[in-house]
Amino acid sequence: MVSYLLLLTACRGGDDPDTKVTGDGVPVPGLVPLPALVEPGEVSYTLGEGDGIAWSGGGEAEAELLAEALRPATGFELRVHEGASDAIRLRLDTEAGLASEAYTLDVGEDGVDIVASDLAGLYYGTQTLRQLLPTAVFYESEFGGPWVIPAVHVEDAPAWPWRGFMLDVARHFFDVDEVERQVDLMGQHKLNRLHLHLTDDQGWRIEIQSWPLLTEIGGSTEVGGGEGGWYTQEAYAGIVAYASARHVTVVPEVDFPGHAHAALASYAELNEDGTAEDLYTGTGVISTSLWLESETTWEFVQDVWGELAAITPGPWVHLGADEAVNTDDEDYAVFVPWLMDEVRAAGKTPVGWDEIGDIELDPPFLVQHWWSADRAVTAAAQGGQLVASPAEHTYLDMVHDGDAEFGQVWAGPLGVEDAYDWDPVPGGMDSSGVAGVEAALWTELIDSHTKLEFMVWPRLCATAEVGWTAGEQREWREFRGRLGEHGRRLRAQGVGFYESPEVEWE
Repeated sequence: MVSYLLLLTACRGGDDPDTKVTGDGVPVPGLVPLPALVEPGEVSYTLGEGDGIAWSGGGEAEAELLAEALRPATGFELRVHEGASDAIRLRLDTEAGLASEAYTLDVGEDGVDIVASDLAGLYYGTQTLRQLLPTAVFYESEFGGPWVIPAVHVEDAPAWPWRGFMLDVARHFFDVDEVERQVDLMGQHKLNRLHLHLTDDQGWRIEIQSWPLLTEIGGSTEVGGGEGGWYTQEAYAGIVAYASARHVTVVPEVDFPGHAHAALASYAELNEDGTAEDLYTGTGVISTSLWLESETTWEFVQDVWGELAAITPGPWVHLGADEAVNTDDEDYAVFVPWLMDEVRAAGKTPVGWDEIGDIELDPPFLVQHWWSADRAVTAAAQGGQLVASPAEHTYLDMVHDGDAEFGQVWAGPLGVEDAYDWDPVPGGMDSSGVAGVEAALWTELIDSHTKLEFMVWPRLCATAEVGWTAGEQREWREFRGRLGEHGRRLRAQGVGFYESPEVEWE
């Protein structure tokens, strides 16, 4: 292990003008996403076997998560306790004057101090600390050290409050462990919204107890005819809690009035002719839409959102409302505002894809721009906030490059630079109307967790930095260098990411 660190130091301490080195000669590793300020200090700290983690003012859970992350590779006990004295000190200070999710981090000869005004800020500070340690700390097996933490002063805060990742579990189902694995990686990269696309033409993945056939029938298959799957409400609540502990808010999506074929295949009474649709396992968007002339349909929608809102503690829910190609325009203009009112009455803020810009809307709401910037801007002008997900920059199901073995092509190829070098604020908008950014993985062609990670990473690293780091600080050449180093951390965790030729991987 010592030889590994000497080699790493030799590689990083040379001619690269962007390399920061502490006063005692320890190189500061590249951090992803880039903090607002990183200043090298004088005396680094070496984490030792008797060291522990102290918390004060709050942050016990964040300290425990940090200890759990560091124990496997270090082999240290890293006792967690309340107090102001130990090697690693987390301090929650509501009088510190720090913004939401912001933190400061200082490493010196007496250890590490992380200060924040909220728990999310403490958590993000611990994620930066993990990246400051040698890469080997990300392995699950024990290494021998030394565990040198470079002397630094970090001041950090997010550029945007909404930093999301959408995972489509409807086209192909991913189980609880697979979702939580991505939550762990999201937290490491300071992403804070997990948008779960729970229903579509090919599958219904969330238990609705008042309509049990939605999962029994609608959840029984997926694209290609596989066995599908679904989450019980208990399992969904587990995902929500797991994510919340890592300061990730789950935003569930049930897509209405289009993309509703799985529901119409589950219940005959939701169809105009009284006959259930056949299950659909293809990859395309089909014209099936809710039958909005039926009172049963409206009662069904109320039941679905009543149950889902009740088990979703987060403030946002996603209504879909996209590609409703077989819904009459007048019906759409009545149904979507009604549904928004229903979820607001349940205490939630509705989110819809940019097609909602075609109708009159009442705030509060969020509009997610995926296709038409003009339509999204029109929606936001009615009092909403915009989440930027333009397909050409954030749709991770697009092929990586022209030599890709699989992936969609209609908005691609989508390279790492494409995912990084863009402005979340559409023309015609002020930045105050933008909530943030979100990358999306649609899974028509993604039938395994291996393919999922191959398509998501490292492009989601780019989205994370677009969401966290102020635009004037972001520069592609500099990010590319840090990302090449960051790839070691992904490999240490077994992430089978795409080694883009745009990046020189270490």
